[in-house]
Amino acid sequence: MPTPREVAEISESPTGLTYREVSPPPALADVIECFWRRERWRPPNHNLGVLPDGRVDVIWTSDGQVLVMGPQSRSLCRPASSQVVVIGVRFPPAVGPPLLGVPARELANTHVALDAIDARPAAALLRDLLRIEDDAAAPAGIARALMRRLDSAWTPDLALRRAATLLENPKAKVGRVADAVGLSERQLQRRFREAVGYGPKTLQRVFRFQRLIGAIESGCERAGGLAAIAPTIGYADQPHLTRDTRAFSGLSPVQLELTLRALSDEGAAGVFKTGARIQRG
Repeated sequence: MPTPREVAEISESPTGLTYREVSPPPALADVIECFWRRERWRPPNHNLGVLPDGRVDVIWTSDGQVLVMGPQSRSLCRPASSQVVVIGVRFPPAVGPPLLGVPARELANTHVALDAIDARPAAALLRDLLRIEDDAAAPAGIARALMRRLDSAWTPDLALRRAATLLENPKAKVGRVADAVGLSERQLQRRFREAVGYGPKTLQRVFRFQRLIGAIESGCERAGGLAAIAPTIGYADQPHLTRDTRAFSGLSPVQLELTLRALSDEGAAGVFKTGARIQRG
């Protein structure tokens, strides 16, 4: 089968970090957002954790661990040592937990070992991933393991996938999104908790926060400051932006901006879910 194709090398850092994201093989394009690789590195002088982005990642590490990074609504500590190579697979919202056979709400705001998930699909995936012996073979090995899971007749919930896509629009209303996918708001809420990890309004807030990260990375806030860009990315005003930034990152907007710029200067943009996501053609 085709192996994941590299589309964007994101960083090569003077601190020793390299981080890059690659597109999945075509057969997995509907269920995988990207593969990513983080080399051994010397951490920079700040304490930024992994930030919420509405996604779930499964990661293989060169020291023999297989971990799940659950859906987050706050910053969490980095799940793997800086001294190991990490190969990750990132799933779009509403895909990862059902594929693992576990309710997403049980993974919310956790980073757990895959062997801690008591579900047959998770156990089958773990058996396959533990057979991978080196990081060069990991992406193709993970892809083959996921293809076997798809061959077992698992399919994504297309209504939830569409709902999540619609919620990325800054002007989206949850009630209208529910109508668009043929569900009541209560049904949408329940199914989001099971497949995404939290409700659609929280996912909207996470998407909005990621738009803020993107605006900082692109320098859009420099002309008029954060207050100027707040309405353009979905915030009512700067206090609204400040509240969400503290809730999701533990930092003030200024602290977050300085930290993201430091990561960029170190060649580490994109690591810890800090944006710089691959662009699809």
